[in-house]
Parts: sequence; structure tokens; C-alpha cells
Amino acid sequence: MAAKVFLDKKRIEMYDREHSTDSEDRYKVIRLVDKVLVVIYTERKEAIRLISARKAQQEEINEYYRNYDLR
Repeated sequence: MAAKVFLDKKRIEMYDREHSTDSEDRYKVIRLVDKVLVVIYTERKEAIRLISARKAQQEEINEYYRNYDLR
């Protein structure tokens, strides 16, 4: 289910500055997949590695819907 986040054209995707390191850039995606999910991932060569997936917290749900029609 987590991999489906990349299919949503209205997903929110941002650089995860807090958890990125010099050797690995991490990204956070918020997307609706039956419920609003948050997925953290990194890119390794030509592959995407999912690091974690969880149900979004209320603040993240609000962020997802706040400007939904503007995306």
C-alpha cells in the first residue's frame, strides 16, 4: 500500500532535512491511500527505498487537505 503514494498527482512531497545525512537524502510524502499516509523514502541509484510508512498525524492530514484543490 505504501508504494501507492507515488501514484497520487496531488501528493505532497518534501525534502526531509531533519533525517537526511551527508550520505543519504530522505524525502517525506503525504498522500491519500484509503487514509492519509506518510511515507519516508530515499533514492538509491535508480531505485526508491521505502524507509517507513505510517498513518498521518492530524497536523499532516490538515496539511494534505489545506490546499488540495490548488495542487
